[in-house]
Amino acid sequence: MPKKRDSLRYQLYRSKALHLAKASTGQWYEAMKQDESNDVDLTMVRFESINTEALIAYQNWDEAPHFYWEEIAAWKAHEPLAFDLSIWFDVELCGLCFANPNQSRLRIKIIRLEGKPGKTHPLKSRIAALTMIAVDHYAQIIGSQWIEIQEPAPGAIPVYRNLGFDFDSQGRLVIAVEKP
Repeated sequence: MPKKRDSLRYQLYRSKALHLAKASTGQWYEAMKQDESNDVDLTMVRFESINTEALIAYQNWDEAPHFYWEEIAAWKAHEPLAFDLSIWFDVELCGLCFANPNQSRLRIKIIRLEGKPGKTHPLKSRIAALTMIAVDHYAQIIGSQWIEIQEPAPGAIPVYRNLGFDFDSQGRLVIAVEKP
């Protein structure tokens, strides 16, 4: 039987997932440094909720974003289990994500995921991987078994496949949640 949906409890879970994502990113960076295959200091990455600062920063992106992120505030108010994420490199907003588990919490769907449009930003080509680190931690905490990409953009499917996603028998693009 699913646990009662207590918004304070899930706020703590979100906070824990963001903290764990920061730690995991630091470990990833250390491993990449040893291979000398990284030119970006991933210790400068910040994981935060989508707040007023993130919404102002996204409105100042040089190119128009694909999604309208202002509606996330209303979604968060109605979905106590939802996981919202802004990914920063120092003071530059580089990506946004909104994910929501289904009623049983067995699957968490990434509803929206967007990297800063344009040719360059410090985390270019890393936003999906960084997002998966954070979403995977949250999914582990709430007991989800699968992460699903809702309506993936056709051009993004190869990126998700490189991260380990695949289509299931029902045509959903999914990956199993890592075991802690």
